[in-house]
Amino acid sequence: MPVVLAPLLVEVLLTFALLLCAGGGLAGAGRGVSPRSMAPGGLRADGCAAAYRAELELPVLLYVLTLVSIVTRHADLMFVMLAAVFVALRVLHAGVLVTGGAATGGAARRAGLLHVASAIVLAVAWGLFAISILLRV
Repeated sequence: MPVVLAPLLVEVLLTFALLLCAGGGLAGAGRGVSPRSMAPGGLRADGCAAAYRAELELPVLLYVLTLVSIVTRHADLMFVMLAAVFVALRVLHAGVLVTGGAATGGAARRAGLLHVASAIVLAVAWGLFAISILLRV
């Protein structure tokens, strides 16, 4: 069971890390400092905030799929592998956003491609889950 939860826990850790990063920028913004330069470690707080918002959208479907897969006993190796690929793509996506690269054309394209790729991986995972439930495999 712990292996099944590993990708989910990494995703949760990423979400909290982005919350802390975005929160650092918000605290400094009240003092009249630009949010672009306020995040810890030289990261852009506006990028952290954008990445945090993105982690509250699509990954919710991973949370639901993980829980439903465990409850229905359909969490297998393929599910864990797809979940791990999804989380890896989300980490890369967040990395593009927090480094401020999404403001440039090439980086914005990379962030968009990573977002679409992660959505496709998650859709495949949901599709395989649906097939296994419907066919009672």
